[in-house]
Amino acid sequence: MKFLVILIATASVAVAQTNDVPKIKVTGDRVSLRAQPNLEGELLDRAMRGEEMIYFEQTNGWVAVQAPDSLNYWVAAEFVEDGVVQPKKLNVRSGPSLNYNVVAVVERDDVLALRGEFNEWLKIAPPIGSRVWISADYVELIEPPKPELAVVIPEPEPVAEPVPAVNAKPKVAENVTEDPAPLMLVLDESKPQGKVESIPGVLRRANPGLYKLVFISDGFEEPICLVRGRESQLEGLLNRTLLITGPLYWAQDVDLPIIEPRTINKNPIVAD
Repeated sequence: MKFLVILIATASVAVAQTNDVPKIKVTGDRVSLRAQPNLEGELLDRAMRGEEMIYFEQTNGWVAVQAPDSLNYWVAAEFVEDGVVQPKKLNVRSGPSLNYNVVAVVERDDVLALRGEFNEWLKIAPPIGSRVWISADYVELIEPPKPELAVVIPEPEPVAEPVPAVNAKPKVAENVTEDPAPLMLVLDESKPQGKVESIPGVLRRANPGLYKLVFISDGFEEPICLVRGRESQLEGLLNRTLLITGPLYWAQDVDLPIIEPRTINKNPIVAD
């Protein structure tokens, strides 16, 4: 039995998604969020029971988390042009004056999410990576899920072919027995997977590791499906009209279905 192996996102990609990074869940009611990891730190906001936040680090009984989007931070308007930071470094403060605490630092060419203006100060959303502190007594750590490495889909067993009759024409369909190399694709679970289809078309090259069947009419080529098979076999069939039979798969972010050849008919009769 052959297998189609479609690799899923690696751990380095998964960490970039907020669902796959460490988080904390708030276990108390109206828990203080402070600018520094101590009781004297400026009170910036309060978190509610059950709220989840991205975890950064822990020190001396305090946990650093991503500042919630509900907070408003401030920067001096003279150092920002069209939302872009101009100096090499710029302090972000908890209020619209130098009397408020520095809660983050942004750098030249950083783009700020502007929310308003007061006197000579701009109200902004908390920059990514800006942190606030919450008491470790009122949170619990949520471990991120481990990334999947692969989905293995068994193919249906090959169907036995009938024995050709005496004096019959030579068989034109070729069995495909070798597995192609794995591709970095993610199955689209919202669509049917693995249904065996027969698709006619002219074979062309597509992305690396893939080919495609196209329909040609009046000099215009319309792609029908992608083909994932042995390069050593498909290269010799380029620009020929074929009838490919095999299981059909759908991948995320790919507009065309992908067929994995089980048999290839090199001389099909295709109706106009």
